Amino acid sequence: MFKLNLKIAWRNLWKNKVYAAINIGGLALGLTAFVLMLLYINHEESYDTWSPDLKNVYQIREKHDFFTPDNKEHWNEISNSRIANLIRTKLPQAFAVTKVDNDWDFSSVYSLKIDNANPVVINKIKDSDSSFFHVFPYHFLQGSADKALENKNTIVLKESLAIKLFGTTKVLGKTVNVVRWRSDKGSPLTITGIVADPKTPQSLSFNAITRTGDKDKDPENPTNNNYCFLYAKLNKLSDTLVINQTLQKLYIDLKKNLLGGQKQRYNDLYKDGKLPGLKLIPIETVHSTPPYKMNWFEKLKPVIAISAFLLLISVINFINLATAQSVQRAKEVGVKKVLGCYKRQLTWQFLIESALQSIISLFLCIILIEVVLPAFNSQFNVDLSFWHNAQLLTMIAQLAGLFVLVTLLAGLYPAWVLSNYNPVSVLKGNYENVLRGIALRNVLVVFQFVISVTFIISIGIMQMQSRFMSNKDLGFERGNLINIKSNYEDNFAERLKKIPGIEYVATTTQVMGNTFNVPEEVKYKGNSINLNTVTVTMDALPALGVKVIQGRIFSKEFKQDTVNTVVLNEAAANLFGKNIIGQTYGKVDWEGKTNIFQIVGIIKNYHNEGFDKSVLPTVYKVTSLGGTSNTNNLLVRFNTSQYKDLINKIEKQWKVLYPNFPMEYTSLDDVFSKSLEDNDRFMNMIILFSIVSVSLSLLGLFALSTFVAKRRTKEIAVRKVLGASNIQIVNLLNKSFLILVIVANLISWPIAYIIIKKWLDGFAYRIDMPVFPFFIATLISIIIAVLTVSIQARKAAVTNPVNALKYE
Repeated sequence: MFKLNLKIAWRNLWKNKVYAAINIGGLALGLTAFVLMLLYINHEESYDTWSPDLKNVYQIREKHDFFTPDNKEHWNEISNSRIANLIRTKLPQAFAVTKVDNDWDFSSVYSLKIDNANPVVINKIKDSDSSFFHVFPYHFLQGSADKALENKNTIVLKESLAIKLFGTTKVLGKTVNVVRWRSDKGSPLTITGIVADPKTPQSLSFNAITRTGDKDKDPENPTNNNYCFLYAKLNKLSDTLVINQTLQKLYIDLKKNLLGGQKQRYNDLYKDGKLPGLKLIPIETVHSTPPYKMNWFEKLKPVIAISAFLLLISVINFINLATAQSVQRAKEVGVKKVLGCYKRQLTWQFLIESALQSIISLFLCIILIEVVLPAFNSQFNVDLSFWHNAQLLTMIAQLAGLFVLVTLLAGLYPAWVLSNYNPVSVLKGNYENVLRGIALRNVLVVFQFVISVTFIISIGIMQMQSRFMSNKDLGFERGNLINIKSNYEDNFAERLKKIPGIEYVATTTQVMGNTFNVPEEVKYKGNSINLNTVTVTMDALPALGVKVIQGRIFSKEFKQDTVNTVVLNEAAANLFGKNIIGQTYGKVDWEGKTNIFQIVGIIKNYHNEGFDKSVLPTVYKVTSLGGTSNTNNLLVRFNTSQYKDLINKIEKQWKVLYPNFPMEYTSLDDVFSKSLEDNDRFMNMIILFSIVSVSLSLLGLFALSTFVAKRRTKEIAVRKVLGASNIQIVNLLNKSFLILVIVANLISWPIAYIIIKKWLDGFAYRIDMPVFPFFIATLISIIIAVLTVSIQARKAAVTNPVNALKYE
């Protein structure tokens, strides 16, 4: 029976090739979008799953407002390194604790030199301690976890890096010279281990782990107080809820001792229910819970929903076409029932037909995935593969489940409709009177167009918001300005200033693409005001091309500018009130002494981060070298837009001073474009999916209008005999579909408004909700629907009525 049903299914597909192609192609497109999302979700879920021993590994997070982008408290990944010693000595459940450097004192790349070979630029080299491999269970190909970082000035390489540098993994005992900073002459480190590359991604990603043993970087020194990443491995039977409660108590005691040493009172800082915080979180949740940013799932939720809707539209097309075709299958069902075929057998027959189409669609989907995956990887900045990934078995199981789900969704209702035909009625020729599913098909067509129109509205509003952000005044001149990843050093800066065409060389702790926010509380006329502090060199604000609203910016003509004068941005000035130029405020330093500062100018707010965040109320102060040794922002302003030759000259000067370290720089134009990347990526995805959605809806409408025209062939012939014109026939067939499209638009308007408003609310700087895209989307959908249906309606209208009526 199964073989017979399969033959019937294949013959029916072949008989209705055009509609089968529409069904299969539509399903394949919907499945492709959905399976791509499954691939991405599996990739994100696979972080830190490369070893079963990772279930006992935790990251330590401290709640504080230091170095946060909004100067507010967050559960930060970087914690006070003294906490490592606290856990080692006070928490018996901790098997091992390790500290991993946060790289603030270094560039994002390192230079490795082997013997007399040229230096090789390598990124993701982390500095840690002797406990690193006691916490993280990496598989050693050479060396051992116990002894790899036992001594200082040692390095452990990943297998891929060892092969890249030496061509082999058998390199124990060899020496590499690691240059970690531009003026660093390098540190000879002995290779003590080679670890295998994990098959799944890691939240703590590295190419090599070093133990340098620098005095101020030694994580095993209990007096060390730098901020770093901390990880702990607990005993298998540990209760993390109890441990976190214990940790919190220990941390409060530590905090009181630290504040006492700084002559501060714990109760003055933590009041009104505010408490310090320390907790352990499982390593597998680290990637999905970033401290300041939206996690990957929140970012991806709209795309997941869109993919699901595309798959749903494909299934709707399938149901529509299958139920529309039921007229042609009615006699077949009637004959089979008369010959003794049971309803259950008929249901299985039609489900097998659905399964056949689903399996063909699934194979086409896999082919399409291989074609579009490179573009998808580029769009989402990932490296996914369908066949070569660690979750292949999981993916196959998911596809099997998806195949069953799609088959049931697409085939169950049509099978139920067809198997329920009354054999007496259909064999008497009255099967059209018992035709089921007309109301459902209309509802599904409306649903399809609701999704499509919502997409079209979304595209229009997103493009308007994108245009608004692209053209928004940033408060500084981003053209002709580059940012070199380097601190300010007089020797290098003076060399650059002598190059013709360079207007300013300066540094700041805050610039788009690299911010270093520091909160402070000041007193002004008896009121406390919270500000963000940015330190700059004298030429930093002119180099940025900021716009002065009142007063002046810093100038070498005023000696007090390096001592006690400040410039505020608009957001900060609004907190102080009016007529504040020349006014002073006080700030209490760590020793309890009140310093007085004079406000000499107000500048326009300038953007340092994405448009989803408001510009912080900020005070600017001058120090000789930008206020901190690790700003990593060296601003160079050119007086010409043709500055490629100037950059070559800058690189020559760099190589003279720092021959073993590469120069990294970015133009502020590129940084601005990068700040819009996430939004542009999302908008491009919406546009692509919208095109697919509209195409699928139109394919379904085209096929459905064809069946309706065929079903009404005799009616059209009679009307023509009675004098109806071709235009009247076309209008007749258009009318029913046009009503459905208008209803879909009326439903989609409030849905689109709610969705887009929520999206716009994610921007601190946004457009007002426009009305124009709603009308345009309605007009486009009506025009496209009318044109689509009219193609089939015209074919029916120009057909000779004699052909339809000659046997009546």
